[in-house]
Amino acid sequence: MTTNSSNEYKVGKPERLFSLTCALLYTSRGLTKAEILRSVRGYDTEYVEGGDNASLERKFERDKESLRHNGIQLETRIPAHEDENNQATVYLIKRESFYWPKDVKFTPRQLALLNLAAEAWAGGSLSTAASRGITKLRAMGSVGEDSDIVGIAPRIQAHEPSFRDLNNAVSDYQVVQFDYRNPQSGEIMTRTLQPWLLRQVAGQWLVMGFDELREDTRNFMLRRIVSKITPVKVGKESKTFAAPSPDLIAAAVADLDLLAERQTALVKVKPETEAWFRFQLDLTGGKKAGEVELHYHDIYVLAEQLREYANEIEVLGPESLANLIRTGFEKVANQHA
Repeated sequence: MTTNSSNEYKVGKPERLFSLTCALLYTSRGLTKAEILRSVRGYDTEYVEGGDNASLERKFERDKESLRHNGIQLETRIPAHEDENNQATVYLIKRESFYWPKDVKFTPRQLALLNLAAEAWAGGSLSTAASRGITKLRAMGSVGEDSDIVGIAPRIQAHEPSFRDLNNAVSDYQVVQFDYRNPQSGEIMTRTLQPWLLRQVAGQWLVMGFDELREDTRNFMLRRIVSKITPVKVGKESKTFAAPSPDLIAAAVADLDLLAERQTALVKVKPETEAWFRFQLDLTGGKKAGEVELHYHDIYVLAEQLREYANEIEVLGPESLANLIRTGFEKVANQHA
């Protein structure tokens, strides 16, 4: 079995699909399933030479459907000399399927944004990983010497240590467990979740999914996860769940947004201060000059954000928010007394 250096993290589905796309796009003759599983990043570390790779093959079948669902024209063919032998089927993506349609035109602003995006992505770690896969295939004679890829490394900035593992779990429909701290009581409980979606709300990342203990949809803020993300096992296999319907996810997102609409705070802001400029940009005005109405998902996060502005704001309501801000200041003062 192939092994990677210890500092490499588990490859998530987006990176695996990217590496698979690169390999199939730059092969000259197509790749067999065995060649893909043995060489493409995201499969190679799990591939057992001459062993049982049934679960890995099922992952590949799901990935093929994902590529097609995203509009990538994946082709299959059986070489003429193999005489209709299905085991010799090869997979490839024609380069011409990646060309811009002739009738697609961009404005100068759109082209500038595309150039900026290309510069931001180029040369990153994902390019290195995909290049390594191309090198493996070149050594096998599956791609030509002139094959190369443009460095692309899409990233999401997230400092929470649980982000990457949760993102992988969302992609692989994997049930996970983690310890979560209740913001009100400080109690830590183990939660079992079918993660559906990672979403950034008011600058904070949260994971949305089905809580198996509560048997209902729940949202968990990543900053309050105090343990590693652990896959739930059924025997030796990871426990998975059926993909939620788009309507189900849309309803859960709508419920979260409705919560913010219902929860409001009224804050008085001193003119010409840092707080004033921040709220003028992001929030709607209140009933009087200098007053701002805030919609929020989490009162504890809002209290923490407002404490940054100290004497520049005054909370007019609710009282629970004012108390949280006051308690936070008192805690800091006691720690430095």
